[in-house]
Amino acid sequence: MNMPSTTPPLKILHTEAAKGFGGQEIYIYRHMLAMRERGHDVSLLCQPGARLGIIAREAGFTVHDLKMGGLLRLVRGIWSVRRLVRRHGFDVVNTTSRRDSLIAAAGARLGRTPLVVRSRHLMSPVNSLLTYTGLPHRVMTVSSFVKQLLVARGVDDRHVGIVPPIAVPPEWSKIDCADPWQCVQDTRAEVRRELGFADDQIVVGCVAVLREPKGHVDLLRAIAPLCRQHPNLHLVIVGDGQPVMGRLEALRSELGVAAQVHLLGYRHGACRLMAGFDIFALATHKEAAGTVFLEAAHVGVPVVATRVGGVPEMVLEGSNAILAPLGDQAALTQALQTLVDDPAQRRRMGCAGWEWMRSAQRFTPSGHTEATEHYYHQWLKELGHGQR
Repeated sequence: MNMPSTTPPLKILHTEAAKGFGGQEIYIYRHMLAMRERGHDVSLLCQPGARLGIIAREAGFTVHDLKMGGLLRLVRGIWSVRRLVRRHGFDVVNTTSRRDSLIAAAGARLGRTPLVVRSRHLMSPVNSLLTYTGLPHRVMTVSSFVKQLLVARGVDDRHVGIVPPIAVPPEWSKIDCADPWQCVQDTRAEVRRELGFADDQIVVGCVAVLREPKGHVDLLRAIAPLCRQHPNLHLVIVGDGQPVMGRLEALRSELGVAAQVHLLGYRHGACRLMAGFDIFALATHKEAAGTVFLEAAHVGVPVVATRVGGVPEMVLEGSNAILAPLGDQAALTQALQTLVDDPAQRRRMGCAGWEWMRSAQRFTPSGHTEATEHYYHQWLKELGHGQR
């Protein structure tokens, strides 16, 4: 449970330009829910029709709409945000993407908002420093890896804070029972029945939007030799997106493993489906953090992944996860084989991840909000605004 904050409540405006609802938007939404539960007044500024805005409104948040894109909207947007922050008296304006940062950070600075923060959830190269050093006062990111990228690009080390994503336990795991681990195992059995897998079949699962950088093709190529060796081995991929879906459909036939590779598309409640996996695997090419690895640990499933970006910060390598170098298909195949061939090790590693999630405070809503509050209040004090 996320306990009320022991620090004075803040009035916070989050901004996001994207209209979709991916990992970054999920991070923002979970963050807003957790901060509101701690007693803070949290609002959102986004584009009309944005999925995040729709979901936030349904959850009872105040949502301000602003069209973004193009020079005219940029100029108009800056002055609209200036009026908005003056009218509502926000303590913090926290921007996310480049487009909304140009508008909201500039408008907030003109409106004399005490603290303007730019969040960074990606590990792609930073093309312009304006929305990291020129407009915001400080920067918040999700992993030490991304912080080092920003520092190397020229952002002051002292101005960057790290707040990892929230790993929310599945709703079904919160049911009171004498043996929580058995609850996970019962759900595993239910999911496998629903998906049509027998107890003696080995299921390697991947949950991620189908985009090239997520490495689905690499994963399929790495597991194909094992599928040919083990008729009871199956790969389940949850997620949608073209053209990757088309490539996977063709490749599974080309490699002769079509009967063992299941492309489920988008599924609601994907975290529950993960409970039915024996192994979670993601051969991602780049990852700022990776909440999905924490979700796999929450349901007691060992992880096989690539050692890139912030992934090593989201797992316990050697305990609940095996990491392979990016681009090394043989190493990825070997990592998968290690767990495919050893059910006892799968159970040990799955249990280790589950126990870790039950004790890792920094990934909980309360740990996340405490870290956020620490940075907000510290930065407000550094900027001469004292305790809010």
